Amino acid sequence: MKKAIHRINPSSKATGVSELQLKKTEKELGAVFPEEYKELFLETNGAAFDEWILYPIQPIEQGRLSKDIVKMNKEKRPENLPDDMICIGEKTNGDKLCYRIRRRLMQEQIYVYYEKTEKCDCKSSDLKSFIDWFVPKVDTTKPNNIGVFKIESGNLVVADPYYLEDDESEGKISISNVKNGEWTASLSYLPDETIKSLTVYYGDKKSSGRWHACEKMIAVDSASAGVFDPSLSVQIKDDEYIEITSSDVQGGIVPGGAISVSGYGDGLYEVNVKYNRSKEVVGVMIGFEEDY
Repeated sequence: MKKAIHRINPSSKATGVSELQLKKTEKELGAVFPEEYKELFLETNGAAFDEWILYPIQPIEQGRLSKDIVKMNKEKRPENLPDDMICIGEKTNGDKLCYRIRRRLMQEQIYVYYEKTEKCDCKSSDLKSFIDWFVPKVDTTKPNNIGVFKIESGNLVVADPYYLEDDESEGKISISNVKNGEWTASLSYLPDETIKSLTVYYGDKKSSGRWHACEKMIAVDSASAGVFDPSLSVQIKDDEYIEITSSDVQGGIVPGGAISVSGYGDGLYEVNVKYNRSKEVVGVMIGFEEDY
């Protein structure tokens, strides 16, 4: 379900619910949610993808929401929706996204109830597959340029963003004699859309020449890593990192650098640099394919 979460519109994400809230909602609806639904809602209370939304769960001790899953099934339920269906979301045209109940358990299959015809069709084997179907997929066959940024200090730090301001951290790499100017950032992916590498380079075209491995690796504990101009990175807030790495492409540009999800998660990752003829650093690459 984690890959599907990356495809949800970042602006629609909200603080996840608790297991207590999930159990309370199950009791009100009279049926138990599938495991993948619980996994999703522990991460975000409601979501949007393409033209669809998933109804949020009413938070405990909070003002009543205009739309929540209980209200949409008790007070605003379509009149002719079969009794064994639970609405979990809707499309902008009014069509409903549903689970079918069997012996007080919501089955994983996803059904769509069509507002105009008042008929139901099974559209997917589970919610993850349904989200995958409607959200455009990343092209994993070629690097994805995610933007440009400027380097002004002649220095770069390669690190987990949460180690940037930790002067005593041994899990980051400082690079000097970096060519100032406008740099480009790109992401490469494995076939399953996991980030393979984050590469940044001077100008709009990668320079020729070979990569040189740094003597040590970076340590990642927040499932994200990036390349930063240390004179500019202090401007970045923690929630900006989270929003960027939660996007469909799993990375993006920040002031003076770029950041991405670190492959499959935490670990030690190799860093390579590239030099021009003047021995200035003109490229940096973090490889996430293997962790050590």
